[in-house]
Amino acid sequence: MPDAITQPGNGESSALAAAVDVVIGVLTYNSADYAADVIRDAEHSLTACFPGRRGVIVHADGGSKDGTQEHAAAAAKDKDAFVQIAYTIYPAQKIYPEWIGVPGKANGVQAVFAAAQAREARACIIVDATVGRPAEGAIANLLRPVLEKEMDFVAPCYIRHKYDGAILNGIVYPFIRALYSRRVHQPIGGDYAVSGKLLRHLMSQVWPDGDSTSWDADAWAIVHSFSGGFRIAEAALGPRHVRPHDPSPETSSILAQALGSLFIEMNRSAGFWQRTRASQAVPGFGPHFDPPADPAPVDPAPMAQSFRLGYQNLLDIYRMILPPATLLELKRMSLQGADDMRFDDMLWARVIYDFALAWRTRSLDRAHLLGALTPLYLGWAASWVRSLRDAGPAEVEERIEALCSAYESQKGYLISRWRWPDRFNP
Repeated sequence: MPDAITQPGNGESSALAAAVDVVIGVLTYNSADYAADVIRDAEHSLTACFPGRRGVIVHADGGSKDGTQEHAAAAAKDKDAFVQIAYTIYPAQKIYPEWIGVPGKANGVQAVFAAAQAREARACIIVDATVGRPAEGAIANLLRPVLEKEMDFVAPCYIRHKYDGAILNGIVYPFIRALYSRRVHQPIGGDYAVSGKLLRHLMSQVWPDGDSTSWDADAWAIVHSFSGGFRIAEAALGPRHVRPHDPSPETSSILAQALGSLFIEMNRSAGFWQRTRASQAVPGFGPHFDPPADPAPVDPAPMAQSFRLGYQNLLDIYRMILPPATLLELKRMSLQGADDMRFDDMLWARVIYDFALAWRTRSLDRAHLLGALTPLYLGWAASWVRSLRDAGPAEVEERIEALCSAYESQKGYLISRWRWPDRFNP
């Protein structure tokens, strides 16, 4: 496992000496602006919401240089229930463009899980402080289904405006829902809780090499929860106070990380997801939150133009990945203006499945393959923005549900291509 070094002088002897009910793992990397707030939130959750349970906060840091460790230690009032550990971030992970939080996150997750397993914790939560600060009560709302309802994996469900999370709503959620037949709206949301039972199962599995840049611990954990038959739920957490990124990650980088991790788990769990059928809802917990105010309008024209240019410049690559019927539809779309462009849901689902197959068969260098998806995604996003322009919260949910149904209806297409990859070759 990754190097995990407990820092001296922070309650190590008492906090790690006995079994506990809860371990709250807080992951940081140069997160001085949020670390102290997250530690205080975690401590308040333990004392105010679970007063009869013994808990420990495990602060796992990847070698911050901005005073993160000192800020976090100063924020902890109960030093006997606070532990700091250091985990390794490899050079390749420091330069890789992350879209969710801390580089080398899998190493930090493994270090926290190991600390929780050693203390026989009944529940363990991962909080990624590099993303930002969770809303008030979010940590407790993630933990309650594990401690009080015997759930094994609890995913976050943050409130977002209708244009936010387009990759999540357009690819991640419907893709995972179709494959694994569970309706977890934010399956790789950065923060989540696991039971002691699931924790022991995860720690018994083979973890990939520590210096991997494409493997994602969040996707790995939830897919193991699906395939292992564990009880899965989601918790409403309100808005997420996201830390601003300057400069913002490029769309191609976000897609590469999101789809790279999903495709890795898709390959690993192929024997399971090919046997699943229609999706089912998972239990939901937490309070009701009002939908956010409508965001500022988004102009789809630049996205549509990027799609048209990408289609023209990358047509030879698309011919290696996509069937002729799909190419014909894309050509038709490339001749439309932004206000007329409509990316059919069934077509979009098949495009994602075709890229998943090409990733599996290595029809193209995987980095180049995922980069080539970016113009097609922008074409879909232009269509998505246009379709939501006048939509209220209920209409947005209906639109997402329709897209998910399309992914599910095209799953047979995916399985056919997966089992007989040459059958539909262009």
